[in-house]
Parts: sequence; structure tokens; C-alpha cells
Amino acid sequence: MTFEYTENMLHDEDDASDASSDVTELEEYDFPDHFFERDGRLFHSHGSLPYPLPVDGPEQARLNNLHRILRDTVEFHYLGPVTEVLNDARPRQKRVLDLCTGTGRWPMDMARLFPRVKIYGLDIVPIATRRPLRHVQFEIHDITERFRWGNGAMDFIHARNIDLAVTDYPELLREVARLLRPGGLFFSGEIGRSIDFAHGSSLSLAHQAPRARSFFQVVNRSLELRHLVPIADMIPGFIQQSRQFTVPTIQTFHIPVGDWHHNLVMKRVGKMYLAALKDFAESLKPMLREAGMTQQEINSLVAGFIEDIERVPGLVGVYHTAWAKKL
Repeated sequence: MTFEYTENMLHDEDDASDASSDVTELEEYDFPDHFFERDGRLFHSHGSLPYPLPVDGPEQARLNNLHRILRDTVEFHYLGPVTEVLNDARPRQKRVLDLCTGTGRWPMDMARLFPRVKIYGLDIVPIATRRPLRHVQFEIHDITERFRWGNGAMDFIHARNIDLAVTDYPELLREVARLLRPGGLFFSGEIGRSIDFAHGSSLSLAHQAPRARSFFQVVNRSLELRHLVPIADMIPGFIQQSRQFTVPTIQTFHIPVGDWHHNLVMKRVGKMYLAALKDFAESLKPMLREAGMTQQEINSLVAGFIEDIERVPGLVGVYHTAWAKKL
């Protein structure tokens, strides 16, 4: 069952293709059922979903910060032929689907750019605004399960930073391909689960930032216990192997860690990303305890990570993007 928890959504003429009867409005008293508290943090209560991070206020602030970081890194709200796809002259309601929408910042920004397009945001918890723009609708849905819409219902599917919620990306792509109309657009954007040095550097993480390197090694081993393997650079291959899409267009972007970058915009992005990485480390502590680490081990690991990323200039996160059209 899919739950809708926004109040202002307009219904278009061909809403029958939405399978709207499968949607139940979430009442205010139902909201607490979607969360539980552990170690002083709030988590989703969907037992089968492997997503390991909290969903509380501090984590929502990190997600909002990350939205701004990625927007400024790629210099806009989207990559690829989005305008072409959404301005298609065919007389039908255009639809966009945002997977793992989180606080819903991306759908709201896109809705201001495309006021005639119907935009849906899906997440496992209701943490987006309950009063969005009238052509935006937020719903509770586990993206590892079948979506409620019929074949070819979507024009654009946006999947950004979803790798902590998906254990079988090729299976998700099959469902994405089912939902997209021919010529519809799929976009993937994932920040790699590591850090590196900027292009042209001969420096080595093992020598210059060993504790940051160790942090991501430990985190990735813990995530693999949940069957969440690093896939950011594998997604273009998954797209091609599906044989459902055109050859993907691939772009990678470096996100500076800290204020070492000479460009003023990227310097500001770097400051934000440094803060986001610190918050990310804090949010991972409950998962690391669950994986068997002691509090002392966790504190030492996180403190070393933070010291390295604050001290060492030239570090970057790598944002992997790919887009392709449905055949």
C-alpha cells in the first residue's frame, strides 16, 4: 500500500493511469508509526529496508545541505535533456518521479521550473513538507517494491543518492524501464563511498589521510553486512546491461572537501561538504555499534576521520552521474 501525505495535489485528466485507488492518505496520527528511536536518533520503522541512517532533524539538515552542494557542483538542478523530454508536444500530462526524495527539496525546485509538470517524490518516511506546490505530491513507498503506476506512466525518473536503500540496482532498473515511456529519461547520481585527491595530484590517501581512508573502509564493510555494496561507478554498466536504454552519458564531478579550492563558489561548496561529511560520520555511529564496534573504537575512528578531512587540503568526493533514454 502506498500512502500519500500531501494536501494540495491537483489531479489531471488522465489520473486513471496513476492507479490512484491504490493510494491511502496518511492521517496525522499515523506519522509516529513510521519512526522508532535508537541511541538518541530517529530511524525509519520499515523493517525490511536496509537504509542505515537516521531520519531525524540533524539528518534532514544534512540532506538539505547535500542538495545545495550537488546543485552548485553541477551548476543546475538537472543534467541531460530534461527540458526536451518535459516539453514534448504530445497532449498528455508530463510526469516526473523522484526516488528517495528525502526532504523533497529537489521536487520543489523542479516544480518551480516546470509548473505544468506533475512531480512525485517517494520515500520510506514522511519527512518532506506536507504542503508542497500544487503539482507536487509526496508519497511513502519502499523503492525496492513494485511501483503503483502502469507501464509508460513517467517521462523522467530521477534517482539521486539512493544507493543506501537499494540492494539490487539491476532489478530497480527493470522497474524504472517499465515505468518510463519510450524516449523517457532516467538520471542517476551517486557520491562514491570514499574520498580521493583532486585530478593531477600525486598524493596518496594511505600516506596523507590514512584515517579518512580507514574510516570509509570500515563503513563500507559494515554496509556490506546489509548487502549495500558500493555501486556509484557501476551504474552506467547496469544501464547498458539492461538493454532497455540508450548508451548512457556519463559525467563525474569533484566536490572539494574544505575551503582549499581557488574558485569562490567551489570554496563555499567545499565548506558545506566538509560539514556534511562530519554529519554523515555522526549519523553512522548507530550502524557501527550495531556492527559490533565499541563506543571507544567508533569515537576514535570518527575523530581520526574528521581530523584528516579538516587538515589535508586537496581532498574531494566524487559525484558519479549517468543519464539515458528509454528505448
